[in-house]
Amino acid sequence: MTPAQNQGRWILGVGIRYTYRFPFDVQIELDRVGGPSAGMMFALGIIDKLTPGDLTGGKDIAGTGTIDPDGSVGAIGGIDQKLVGARAAGATLFLAPAANCNEVVGHIPDGLAVVKVSTLTEARSAVEAYAQGRAPASLPQCTAG
Repeated sequence: MTPAQNQGRWILGVGIRYTYRFPFDVQIELDRVGGPSAGMMFALGIIDKLTPGDLTGGKDIAGTGTIDPDGSVGAIGGIDQKLVGARAAGATLFLAPAANCNEVVGHIPDGLAVVKVSTLTEARSAVEAYAQGRAPASLPQCTAG
């Protein structure tokens, strides 16, 4: 190991980061995104591009959540404002991280249904079910707890 200088301090250690090798190019424009809270929605967008048809069935769906390499969806900050913004932009379904459910209950705008998700697989299943006409109330819901 060779010591390195970082922000004026000498450090010695091991740094770990994720690297991926995709069999295709992935380009995401992040000019209006600040922070990791769009990770789940970017992942769903990539799935939509790589699979046949329209994942949303043309419906306006919004959501938020960080995404881990194993597909886990993590909590974010400011979800109550994101719910209002999503509805104002025309969304009728919102995918919320399960870890944010306590902040969701009591803050859902009229005309917006919220489904809780813990993984990317759950998020994709919820979007597909909604696109096929399944009622959001039949999908996992946030409850106070």
